[in-house]
Amino acid sequence: MTEKAPKKPYRRPPTRLIQPAPPEFAEEFVRGGWRRVERLYGARTDTLLKWIEMCGGQELHKRRAETWRGNSRGNEAPETGKKPR
Repeated sequence: MTEKAPKKPYRRPPTRLIQPAPPEFAEEFVRGGWRRVERLYGARTDTLLKWIEMCGGQELHKRRAETWRGNSRGNEAPETGKKPR
């Protein structure tokens, strides 16, 4: 009697390729964060997460944090120049 090999868990193949991130994506993310790129590109969450990774991942998040830290003294949003409500 032959032994059966253990079954590997089924892994669904990707249904589509992820498009490359737009050239200005990283800069837009640094300027306005998640909400800004979500509104500008209207992409799905998984696509935005992959674009962030493609553009530098943690380094991109650090640049975003530095932008807001440097701007917190004036208490103005970088993309509008207006004081938050």
